[in-house]
Amino acid sequence: MNLTNERYDALIRSYLDGQCSQDEALALLSWIAESEENRNYFEAFKDVWSLTDFSLDEESIDVEAALESVNQKIEEAEAETKTVQMPWLRRNYKYVSAAAVVLVALFLGFLINKPFDSTMTVAYDSTQPEMVYQLPDGSSFVFDGTGEVSYPKQFANDGRDVKFEGKARFDVAKDADRPFVIHCDGLDVEVLGTQFLLDATSDLYTVDLYSGLVRMTAVDKHGHELSHVDLQPGERGVWDVESGGLKTMTYAEVKQQELKTDHVLDFNDVCLITIVETVEYIYSVEVELPEAYAAEKVTMRFSDEDSVDEVVETIATLFGLEVSKTDKTYTIH
Repeated sequence: MNLTNERYDALIRSYLDGQCSQDEALALLSWIAESEENRNYFEAFKDVWSLTDFSLDEESIDVEAALESVNQKIEEAEAETKTVQMPWLRRNYKYVSAAAVVLVALFLGFLINKPFDSTMTVAYDSTQPEMVYQLPDGSSFVFDGTGEVSYPKQFANDGRDVKFEGKARFDVAKDADRPFVIHCDGLDVEVLGTQFLLDATSDLYTVDLYSGLVRMTAVDKHGHELSHVDLQPGERGVWDVESGGLKTMTYAEVKQQELKTDHVLDFNDVCLITIVETVEYIYSVEVELPEAYAAEKVTMRFSDEDSVDEVVETIATLFGLEVSKTDKTYTIH
């Protein structure tokens, strides 16, 4: 078997299992049409694939019969084409111990029946260059510091499950029929298609939702639901590892907490109306803003040493506007 064929093995398995996308199927069919050698290889692979009708139940498997069936198919495939060679099992199985034969048969059945069941694990630390990691369904994630993600080479037909620890930004592909669930310790994060930041690095696990919808579910050691909260865009979900409690926080509440802990308030490419609402919440004032400027995106940074007067004046100056004040009401015009 040449190296070119080896690169297409996973794609052929996916095609025969009915799991590949339209683009993958077109790529495979184009490869098959390139040469007679490729066509012969595909046909031989398909013949061996048809051997998957024997059971893998350890109590009922007939190892000798299964191996005879394998050898017969391999011999038929070799008779049809000399470009595909799979002789090792055919030549040597009679000399392998009974225990080894069982292992070979079980492995062969696993490889053919469930080629995508093995798990991929990606580990990351801050010394590595930042990169975007792609998942089998088209979803992606970027680590924000140390973390680890484990996932199957191909997701099941009824769901997409990954295991996670650390901190990362996820961009999940939409698939209404297959919920995307992230399992981290005693917390499950379920989404259908969205962007969010998941931080599972402290005693408080948080999910900052940018778009879409997310459900956070606290589970016991058996995976049974204890409680859940649903997040809207702009909200933060918080899970207390110690108590198991769940709660949601608004954008303004999150920013107020950041100001208390970090003593700075960062807005990165945020709509001006959102910044104004946050300032109103934090400083307990009212700010009237012209509607024409509400959707303008702004990047700003304040500290807890800045007064509300300075903050509102800075906002107005960015757009060449002025500020007037009456009691606790600021009017930008």
